[in-house]
Amino acid sequence: MLLRKPDFYDSFKCIASRCSDTCCIGWEIDVDEASQEVYRNVAGVFGDKLRTNIEDGHFKLLPHDRCPFLDRENLCEIYQNLSEGALCDICREHPRFVEVFGNIMERGLGLCCEEAARLLLAGDGPLVFTNEECDEPEDDLDDDDREIRDEVLNERERMFKTLASSSIVFTDKLKAIFGYTGESPFFPLESAHDVYELLAKTESFGPAWDEVLARIKLRIGDASDFSASALPEGEDHFSETESERLLAYLIYRHYAKCLFEGREQGKLYFALFFWNVARFFARELGGKINAIKMLSRQLEYCEDNMVLIESMLEKLITEYQNKL
Repeated sequence: MLLRKPDFYDSFKCIASRCSDTCCIGWEIDVDEASQEVYRNVAGVFGDKLRTNIEDGHFKLLPHDRCPFLDRENLCEIYQNLSEGALCDICREHPRFVEVFGNIMERGLGLCCEEAARLLLAGDGPLVFTNEECDEPEDDLDDDDREIRDEVLNERERMFKTLASSSIVFTDKLKAIFGYTGESPFFPLESAHDVYELLAKTESFGPAWDEVLARIKLRIGDASDFSASALPEGEDHFSETESERLLAYLIYRHYAKCLFEGREQGKLYFALFFWNVARFFARELGGKINAIKMLSRQLEYCEDNMVLIESMLEKLITEYQNKL
């Protein structure tokens, strides 16, 4: 099987206690059966703690949704007592994800992780992907499905090449891929208010998102326009290279899933939507790294939210194209 990965994938390493928003707080943590079997056989006081804090296949979270094995320094007690190999699947793999398209496997890092977001933006050139052989079982695809898959992946590759091209100016890249000319900063939505209304319909992951949404609402109420002059400067500003890498990565993660889920245009324009929200509201979201992390957690990690956003974008693009 062919394994594809983004250029920063192998550089990732959890930064543990240095993370400002640990994934051991605020997430439901599933404990797979194999790990539960290991934990059933751990002796002593720590073994008792393990067994006491597992219920219905999950760790029983403490107040504020804190993992019971996260110590005062935000380090994992399971890792410290039993080694990395004893971590349950979700703790060992997060924020990694995998998609399989027949004899092609694609891996990546979820941008809800601030270190993954940092590595993505830290690249000094276009986002590229490595290809290598791996010994994993293939998914069966008949000839018709394989042909459709290849068409989708070839179209996606065309987008990657456009974003990576040094001979095409950035605005022309946006036009070639999205038909986006910049006349409406939040295309295909019409205004910042429309963006807020759409975000407000999503299911909140918790108080941190509610606070962000309140700041966005306040910014919209205070701002007279949302032209390019309204974009943040300094450390909150996305460079063209950062923008190209982020757009390419979002297309990489979502576009080919139209093979299973449909909403092809919605999945494509999700990348543009995400980028526009992140760059216009970077300050409200705590800077560009935090903006990516917060939006990823709120949107990409909730299936209902993704269906909502993609369906709305699909509808708006269809209406726009019908007017042309």
